Amino acid sequence: MPSLQKDARLFGLDLAPWGRDILTAWRGMLDWPVLAWLWPQPRLRLWWPDGTQALSRGPQTTTVPLAQTQTGTDKPPATSGPSQVRTQAGFQARFQALVLPEDILLRRSLVMPALAQAELQAALALQLQTLSPFPPEDLVWTTEVQLAEDGKTQHIHAALSSRKLIAQHLATLPTEATLGDIEVWVPHVQDGHFAVASGFAENQRHRRSAAWRWVSAGLLMLVLALLAGIAATPSVQLYLRSKQAEAALHALQQKALPVLAERERFTQVTDKLTQLGENFNQSVAPRPVLQLITEALGDDTSLLSLQVQGHKVSLTGQTVNASALMKKLDSLPGLREVRAPAPATKPLGATRESFTIEFTMDPAQWPTVSPDALIQSSPTSPAAALPATAPASLPASVPAATPPASPPAKPAAAPANPLAVPSNPLVVPANPLAVPVNPRKTP
Repeated sequence: MPSLQKDARLFGLDLAPWGRDILTAWRGMLDWPVLAWLWPQPRLRLWWPDGTQALSRGPQTTTVPLAQTQTGTDKPPATSGPSQVRTQAGFQARFQALVLPEDILLRRSLVMPALAQAELQAALALQLQTLSPFPPEDLVWTTEVQLAEDGKTQHIHAALSSRKLIAQHLATLPTEATLGDIEVWVPHVQDGHFAVASGFAENQRHRRSAAWRWVSAGLLMLVLALLAGIAATPSVQLYLRSKQAEAALHALQQKALPVLAERERFTQVTDKLTQLGENFNQSVAPRPVLQLITEALGDDTSLLSLQVQGHKVSLTGQTVNASALMKKLDSLPGLREVRAPAPATKPLGATRESFTIEFTMDPAQWPTVSPDALIQSSPTSPAAALPATAPASLPASVPAATPPASPPAKPAAAPANPLAVPSNPLVVPANPLAVPVNPRKTP
C-alpha cells in the first residue's frame, strides 16, 4: 500500500525548511551593529582556567580582565584604582561562564557538506557519538563551523568533554557556582571567540536577552507610534475641526429650517403679489388708449376687437393698407414693439385687408389706473346708474310752466342749428371711457 506523503511541497519544492531559514536570517540580523544597540546583552563574569576573571558581554565579544580577589572569596579587594572599579563591575554581573582548559578537551576536525543548521546539528550528534570515548549521558560537545571557499563544504572543529571532568575543574576555582548555575565555554581554534556548550545555564541568559529584546522592541514601536502621532496630529486636528464645523452647521440649519420655510413662503406670496400687480395695478388707463386709437385710425379703418392687457394692446380689424397702418403706429411717440402676430389677409373680392396688430405702450409716458378706479368708472357701476340732478336754472329754449288761468305764452324761437348743444345742459356724471368726438359737418 503506498504511503501518503506528508511533506509540505509545492511544485516539487520542500517548504518545510523555509521557516527555519527565515528564523535563522532574523537571528543573524539581530547581531548587526545597527540593531544590536537596541537590546544590550547582559554581562557575564568569565572564569579562566587559571582562576582569573574577566568581564564579557557574550561569546562573540571581547573580554575585559578583572582583578583577582585577595582571599579567594567573592568580596572585592580593598585596593583602589581602575582595577577596583573593574572588580566591582565584575561582581555585579548577573551570569557566570566557565572557560574549559585544553587538558580536558578532545578536539576533532571534520569536513561535511553545506547543510542547514538543524540538519548539521543532527549529523554532528550522530558522528560525534561514534568518536566520543565518553558515555552518551556524560558527553558534552560544541563545534566551530567554517564555510569552505567553494561554498559546498564546511570545516567542523568539534570539542568534546565530560561532565565529570568539568565538575572537577569547577571545584578547583574560588566560586560557589554549580554546573546548573554557570555556562560552559570552549575557546575557538583560530579567533579569540568562544563556543557555548549546550545543557548548562545558557538558557537563562538567552531568556533574559529575549525579554530585553521584547522590551526594546516595544519601546521602539512606542517611539515610532509617538512620531507617527506627532506627524498625524495636525491632520487629525483639521479633520476634527471640519467634523465639528459640519456638526455646528447642521445644528444651525436645523434651527433655521422654520425661518427658511417662512422666508420661502413669504417669497412665494411676494412673487404672486408682484405678478398680480403687473396684471392689474399697472394697466394703462382705457381712455387715453381709446383716444390714441381714434386719432391714429382713419375713416378707412374699422376695428372688430380691442384688447388691453397691462401695457400690451391688441387690435383686430379691417383697413385699406395694413402695412401703412403699422408704420403710422410705429411712428407715434410712446408706442414700441409694434408687430403683426399674423399676416394681413385680403379675401377675394374684398376691398379691405383683415389685420391683427399688437404694440406696447411705454409706462413712463402713459398713465396707469388701478382696478378700483376701473370699477368705479365703469358704466355699470352704481355711481353711473344714479339719476341726474335737476339744474338750478332752465335753458332759455325750454318753455316754462304757467298756471292754467293765464293765457298761454308765446313759444320761444327754435335754434338755428338743431344739433347745437344747449348752453346749460343737464348735469351728467362723468364717464372716463367717453371719448370726445369732433362733430362732423352735415351736408
